Amino acid sequence: MIFTKRKTIGVFLDKQFKAFDDVFLAALDRESKRLDYDVVVFITAGYYLTKSDYDIQEKNILQFVPLDMLDGIVAVPSTYEKGEFRDLLYEMLEKRATCPCVIVREESDTQNCVYTDNNKAVRMLVRHLIEKHGVKKICCQAGDFDNPEVQERLNAVREEMAAHDLELKPDKICLGNMWTNCGDIAYRAFFSDPADVPEAVVCANDYMAMGLMRILQEKGYRVPEDVIVTGFDNVTEWCIDVPGLTTIKPDFDGMVTESMSLLDRIIKEKESTKPPIKIGLKGELILRESCGCGTRGKDFFRKLTEKTMALLEDANDQDATMNNMSIDLGACDEMHELHDVMISKRTISPIVRDHYICLFGTPEKLMDEQSEKACVIHAIRDHRDHGMPMTVFDQKHLLPQSAEREDEAQLFFLKLLHQNRHNFGYSMIHYDAGQVPSRCFVQANVLLCIAFENIFRRNELLALYEERRMSSITDLLTGLLNRRGLVEQVEPIWRNLIGNRIAFVCIDLDKLKTINDTYGHIAGDFAISLVGSAIRNTLPYQAVGSRVGGDEFVVFLPDARKGLAEEYVELFKKELTELNKKEGRTFTVSASAGFSVKELDGKVTIEECIQASDRELYKVKDARKQA
Repeated sequence: MIFTKRKTIGVFLDKQFKAFDDVFLAALDRESKRLDYDVVVFITAGYYLTKSDYDIQEKNILQFVPLDMLDGIVAVPSTYEKGEFRDLLYEMLEKRATCPCVIVREESDTQNCVYTDNNKAVRMLVRHLIEKHGVKKICCQAGDFDNPEVQERLNAVREEMAAHDLELKPDKICLGNMWTNCGDIAYRAFFSDPADVPEAVVCANDYMAMGLMRILQEKGYRVPEDVIVTGFDNVTEWCIDVPGLTTIKPDFDGMVTESMSLLDRIIKEKESTKPPIKIGLKGELILRESCGCGTRGKDFFRKLTEKTMALLEDANDQDATMNNMSIDLGACDEMHELHDVMISKRTISPIVRDHYICLFGTPEKLMDEQSEKACVIHAIRDHRDHGMPMTVFDQKHLLPQSAEREDEAQLFFLKLLHQNRHNFGYSMIHYDAGQVPSRCFVQANVLLCIAFENIFRRNELLALYEERRMSSITDLLTGLLNRRGLVEQVEPIWRNLIGNRIAFVCIDLDKLKTINDTYGHIAGDFAISLVGSAIRNTLPYQAVGSRVGGDEFVVFLPDARKGLAEEYVELFKKELTELNKKEGRTFTVSASAGFSVKELDGKVTIEECIQASDRELYKVKDARKQA
């Protein structure tokens, strides 16, 4: 994303809420193209009711983001359910971010912000109740007083009522939990005295308004004939068991337009933002049945049924896709198998135009969360499979240069891939024009995480097995193979060598007992180790060196054309002489060597060849004794 001359905006958004995201993300795509900015949406999924390792790892995205590479930031803190997520986000913006930032959906005293002006919006709604419906007795279910937005909406009710010479008395205010299950709280507070019931109840959000209307229906009150109920946020238009709710619709589209335009102006003109720039939008008053000004229309239920059936069909399709993806990814043992599943099933979505899976590390060591590099192990570009490029690049660039597009601005959604306490990498997705992530976006990436965890664990077990296997076939003193290791290395290629000349060289340390008796066993170990070093330093390509006994060594030469075995023995002895000189010990380490060269006919065995070379060794030693 960072290689072109186009600047990049980072967007911070927690798990998706469809009513907000569909509008917000579509507007973001439109505005990024209009203003020619690349955009990366850093998506997290923190859940209020959970305290899992998954949530802990989700916070790592705030450390992962290459802040110094971003030219601007758009953040939506109100989408973060977990308070600590919001706190970390604000801490990052205020202490580490050096580029201009705009907060969306909530007012901030420290950052530029574009938000719904609660005062203007609520006063517009209360004014309608008073001037259009002649309401004078108004109650308010405010929500949690610790919430600044709740306080702002409550104060706006007071101010607009005061502007009409009306008073919102303390006993006409009650709290709530901002959800549908607190309707009975408002009912007990405002309707316990049948002689003093309100004409209208203004709720701080739609969920509490919907909960109150359901309680009122149970108690025999009619909405709006007996009492008007209003909400805020415009999220309950799908509720069919209560009247359509008069509410305030936040201008999410306008928030994106204003925030991107503000960032563009600050970036291009280097405009000062101290004090922070605040842009408050009043939203739109949506009039429906709960105040008597709206109607659902004759075709409302038909349209609702059609939309519901379409949603159910889509949900069933996506559930089936996720189930199949879970099964297929669960069977993956290797990266290439995971890539094949992603391609064959198109499991993320058929509306994905570009998809890159980037793992931390390099091809030699994938899923290395300590690495500053990343490696592309899966690539889809323009709906076509681009294989497993294994392209390595600096993490701070997010994508390799090959993913850049000079001719258009791009909007990518980035999701960290992690499981338990392991960070594997991240997934980056670019959707077709006009498309936004489905409800399965987070779930699909979680399934990818599980697959990577399985591969990670499998690789750990394989590495542990290989370590144990190597220790069982390796001589610890010399680092050469032991007898078992020699056979294990040679046996698989033995038949392929039929018709070729091969050689086994047997080497025996001279006078080991004398060295042990005179200088001690540590000196004896040194002598054995020195011979091992001489062998290891002189091994030809594809040759195999081993220590098969206390002071006995065997070297296998798969290519023993004329003179090569003799040459190796001379090379070994010369190397041993040089090592002796470097060590400068009071004793000299020497060794005898004998070799057997055979043209393999398919009948002779490895053991027979070793025994033949061993006999040649003893001929050499006998000849030396007789000399």
